[in-house]
Order: sequence, then structure tokens, then C-alpha cells
Amino acid sequence: MSGQIFGIDFGTTNSLVTLIDEQGRPIPLVEIETNRPHPSVLWYRGSEIVVGRKARRHLDITSDGAPPGFVRSPKMALRQDSAIQVDGRIIDPSDAVSEVLKHLVADAAKPRDGRVGEHVARAVMTVPVNFGGPQRRALRRAAAKAGIGVVQFVHEPVAALYAYLRSQENVDREIARYEERTMLVFDWGGGTLDLTLCRIQGGMIRQIDSLGDNDVGGDRFDERLRNLVREKHAKSCKLPDVVALERPGMAARLLNQCENAKIDLSDPDKDRTDFIINGYLQTDDQSADLLEVVTREELDTITRDIVLQGLGSIDEILERSGLQARDVEFCLATGGMVNMPAIRNALAEKFPGRYRAPANGDRIISEGAAWIAADGLRLCLSKPIEILSADSTGRGTYQTLVSEGTVLPIENANHAVMNSRLYCVDPREGVACIEFAKPRRPGKPRPSDKRTTLQTLTVSVDPTARPLIERIICDLVIDHDYVATATLRSTARGDVRDVEFHDLDFALALPRHVSDPVKRKDGPIKKRPSQPVDGPFLRAAGSINLTQRPNVVFAPGADDRVDPFWRFVPGDIVGSYQSGYFDVRSTQATERQHEERDFYQPCASCRRLLTEIRAVGPVETCRGRRCGISLPPLAEPMIGPFPQSL
Repeated sequence: MSGQIFGIDFGTTNSLVTLIDEQGRPIPLVEIETNRPHPSVLWYRGSEIVVGRKARRHLDITSDGAPPGFVRSPKMALRQDSAIQVDGRIIDPSDAVSEVLKHLVADAAKPRDGRVGEHVARAVMTVPVNFGGPQRRALRRAAAKAGIGVVQFVHEPVAALYAYLRSQENVDREIARYEERTMLVFDWGGGTLDLTLCRIQGGMIRQIDSLGDNDVGGDRFDERLRNLVREKHAKSCKLPDVVALERPGMAARLLNQCENAKIDLSDPDKDRTDFIINGYLQTDDQSADLLEVVTREELDTITRDIVLQGLGSIDEILERSGLQARDVEFCLATGGMVNMPAIRNALAEKFPGRYRAPANGDRIISEGAAWIAADGLRLCLSKPIEILSADSTGRGTYQTLVSEGTVLPIENANHAVMNSRLYCVDPREGVACIEFAKPRRPGKPRPSDKRTTLQTLTVSVDPTARPLIERIICDLVIDHDYVATATLRSTARGDVRDVEFHDLDFALALPRHVSDPVKRKDGPIKKRPSQPVDGPFLRAAGSINLTQRPNVVFAPGADDRVDPFWRFVPGDIVGSYQSGYFDVRSTQATERQHEERDFYQPCASCRRLLTEIRAVGPVETCRGRRCGISLPPLAEPMIGPFPQSL
């Protein structure tokens, strides 16, 4: 269908393309032969590249074991930003990924079920929660090589959640049911475990927090199972080292059987599975053929620590968010690993009556991406991007640079935030320090919210300049891969610094009414109404920064007047530039500035600072005003907040 935007789940183990038809039904473009998603595997057979089920099946039909040049999970290489080495050749991960995507495009073009083939040219693609900006860029490059334009990316758990909501009989009622409720998406697949805490607020699915673990994916279970089979075969044949005797390629073939065995043992009706590989070892006796049996109990025993580590991620993400299991209204479990009885039973016990494992768990992420494309939904910021500004307390104030709810750009677009209202309040060290942060809670920040630092950056300024004179020009651009690039330039020194950060949290803007079948199938995703891009002047006090006091002030407003911000200049230098600032008749100076001036101003006679006078005591012969005042000694050096009175 011309102009159709598809949903693509490019997975570690399997990949799938889905579309939404004219009647509002998700149509997964699975393999025609097997009615299953496509394996994300490649076989570099000389100059030929074999992809998908054909490459996977070759592991089982060859008597010589796995062929050379077999790549199981190119997505992992993309994640690790590492080259793939095949028969002495070095292959860029994005090239390997593009071959898998080309295979998906070619298979989608085949007629099926009375329908003409589909031309997959544009798509919403899903990514793991810990797929950073560089990985999203590499995936976009791979898609472009396959002829696919990525309209936007969406996190896999969010796509799964939207697909679940969209599959309900009354979608509007279901969305209203979970308004302001906490939901957990638990996606345990072949390569990663992704967890996302979500909440429906203000017409959006907002990410509260996300956690990704690359060390507990299903591949780890396969490796443990392979080691067990090796040990059992070595014991039954009384061999000291099975690995050394394996025929070339048999390790990969055994690993493939382990993956199938893991699926078999996830079936409630099966409690054992057989391993049969003829010609497994390079021996001349009966040990050459592998014939072993593994029970579900054995699988549970050897993988118990991995299961506990994965389930422990639930407690970790809840603790980080200040929540408990009883606060989770609904847990959606997806991915092949949640079919394992040990994992399924543990989730059902942790969330009694609130746990769902949909039957379409192997397709739900791709369906979610397709529904997002069909409904024209847009990704937004779940939490604002803030900047730490100096204030009269010395602790700093976080102020909004990019508001929560800001619509993120789609393909080939950018969102630019230009702001020149940064002023250096204390240039004495020759640098202006800028910290970009985000609240830990979604939505509009509250004064008590904790912050997570996104990036810190210093830019050179004139150390002899008067406070509030040198301006720091700050330009921030968010691109279609959701990478924010901040460029800072000091106006006097002309120092230019760039920094990137991509640890942003996303929200999915929901349609107002979605119960009716979708009507729009063609054309680009349209921009949905969102909250204003420019946020209010936020005065939420942040936590005390013991290593660096903010020395820039962020002054959003209609003009560049800096007079009101002299109250943010340290009290020990403000008097040098503002005569009469501390005059007893003046009310300009803040209590903090009075304290700082007195703290750093030496005694007029003995030239000692207040700290030394308090620690050592007054000098009787000194006629200075301070030494004539009896002050109690300090038990230890003064650190942190200053006293309320001297």
C-alpha cells in the first residue's frame, strides 16, 4: 500500500515486520513457510549472504557442523559497537544488520493470504531501552542501506504496552482504567532484559524509569545448557575434555539445539528433551555421536542464578523509583524467556492477579510499532531537560531548558532550542560550569524531586571580567535519533565546547479516542497536539553540590536585563563592582551575601579570616573589630551551609 508506515521489531533472536490493514487488524508479515518471525541470523557463504531461516536450518542439516561465517546475533555487535570478523573479513555491524532488514523487505514483498506483496519503505522501529544514541544512529544507517526510512524509534517495552492496550475491546476504557497507575513492562528476550516503569498521565504513556541488562539474555541460558550437555557427554563417555575433541562447527550446532531445547522445556507438558548429534566428536568410537537427555529440573538448577539476577532487576528499578511491588497495578511480561516456568511462576507470585503474559508475546512489540505508525502517535519527552543555575542560596536552582511533553523530531527533522541568556556570575576561576540534568520523576518537576545529571561542561571565560558581563551562548539541538547536542560559546573568550547526551526518557502521546478502527493509512505521521515547548521559570532547589558551586545564571525572559541577578553573585566579590551594595540603608544584599562577605573579609588589623579567628581565638593586642568580639572556637573546619549569624 503506497505510503504505508510499518512497524519493525529488529530483535536479537528474531525480527518481524507488521502492518495494520484497512479494518484495523495487525498483520504480521511472518515467514510464509513456517508462520514464524524471521531468525536474525546470517551465513556468509563465500560471496553469497544467506539470511534468516535458510541460514538457521543449515545448522541442522549439515553433517559437518556449523558452516564458517555464521553470525547469530548481529544486533549484539551493533550494541557493542564492535566489528564482526568472518573468515578473516571485517564486517561493519550496520552492514550485517542491513542484510537482515533486506531479507525482511524481500519477504514482505511476497504475496500471501490473497494479499499482494507489501513494499516496506518507511517504518517505526523499536529499540531496547539501553540502546543509546550511537546505536540508534547505526540502526538508522543499516535501515537506509536496506531502503527503509525510519520515521521514529520507540522503546520496545512501550511498544508492547501500547499493543496490549490497543488489543483490548474498549481501548478508551482501558486507558482510563490505568490513568495515574504504575505499570511495569518486563521484556526478557534472547539478547537482553528490558524493564520499563510507565504511567498514563495527561494523555501520554510516560516512562518513569527504564533498566536494561545485557548479561541475562536468553543466549546466556543457551550457553549454560550447552556446557551441561558437554559435561554429561564427557561423564558418560569418560572423556577428560570434550571441547578439544569437537568437530569444527559443532559448538554452534549444539548451541542451536540448546535454544530449541530451552523452548521445549518451557512447554508445561514437557519435562525432558533429547540431544542427538551424529559425528559430534573427532573420535573413532561410540563417543563420536552425542546422545544425551536434559530435564527441566536440570535446566532450572544451572540457570537459577541468572533467573534470580533478572528477577532482581524488578526490585532494583522499583527501589530507584521509590516504589514497591504492591504499587504496580499491572505487569506485562513479553519475550521468549517469560515462557520458562521458573520465570513465569515467579512473576505471577510477585504480582498476584496483576500479571499478564499475552499469547502473541513474540509479535507484540512489532504490532505495537505498527499501531503507533497507524495511529500517528508521536514520541515526546517524559522529563524536561534542565540546566543548573546559580541562586541566592549557593546550592543552585534547576531551570527548564526543554519542557516535558516536547514533541520529538521524526525522520530528517531536528528540534532546536536557542538560548543566549546564560551569564557568568563568578568568572574568577576562568571557567563557566554548566550542568544539564533531568528529574527522576516524569512530568512537571517538583521542588523535592531528585535530579540525574546528563552532562557537565566547562567553557573558558575572562577571569578578570565583571560578574554578569560575559554571556554564554547555549544552543541545543535534538535530532531524529533523540541525541541532544549542546554547543556553548563564551562571548568574550570565544571558547566553543560541544557535548552530546542521549539518556532521555520518552513519553508516547496517546490519541484522544482510539476505539474505532484506524482510518489513516497513508501519508506521514502527523504532529499531535502537545504541551508548550517553552516551560515556565522553574524554581526547584536542587541538592547541594559540594564539588562545584554553580557559577552561571540562566535568565529566561523577554529581555537580557541582568540587574536582578546581582543577588546571585558571591558576596565576597559583589562589593568590588557595586559600590554601596552593602550600605546599611540598602536592601539589595541577601543574607547569604552578607555572610560570604564577612566570612572572606579579613580583620582590618591582623588580616586574619573569620575561620582562623574562631578556631584560634582573638588576639588581645589586635584592635580590629572582629578580634574584639569573643567567638566560640570551631570544632572542625566549616563545610557546607554557612551559619545563620556570626
